[in-house]
Amino acid sequence: MTVLDLALSVTHVLAGAAWFGAMFYSATVLHPRAAVFFKTNEDFEAFIMTLSDGARWKVLGACVLIAGSGIGLAITSWRSPVPFGWLALVGVKVALLLAAVALFGYTSWWLWPRRVFATAEDLPALRRTYWLIVWTLLVLVGLNMALGVAAHML
Repeated sequence: MTVLDLALSVTHVLAGAAWFGAMFYSATVLHPRAAVFFKTNEDFEAFIMTLSDGARWKVLGACVLIAGSGIGLAITSWRSPVPFGWLALVGVKVALLLAAVALFGYTSWWLWPRRVFATAEDLPALRRTYWLIVWTLLVLVGLNMALGVAAHML
């Protein structure tokens, strides 16, 4: 393993872990604890909105690091002939990352603004959709990381 391979691997793993960890913490600690702390939905929503302001760019930056370092790893570890299993795993990883980024984009640019301006009647349905997306993203990103380990072992 070269220094470049090591740097790309560390960047790839840390960027993915940061995204997964931030989502996991938000879903399992931050939101549940904040929901108990705030007495009204309006106060809770104001807190979450303030806390989340500007986060989309940090997440997208992590996604760029994940994709860029993944491309770099694919290039530096390319060997001929390419093992079909490795190629299949990397293809699935790319598809999972694209799906996760698309779902994040949908949440960030469509669902989140709707939540900001939601009426009290609309908020429960938007929250249900939000939580479905959060857990879906955790599965997509977690599975992507597990497939990365499997691909590395081939």
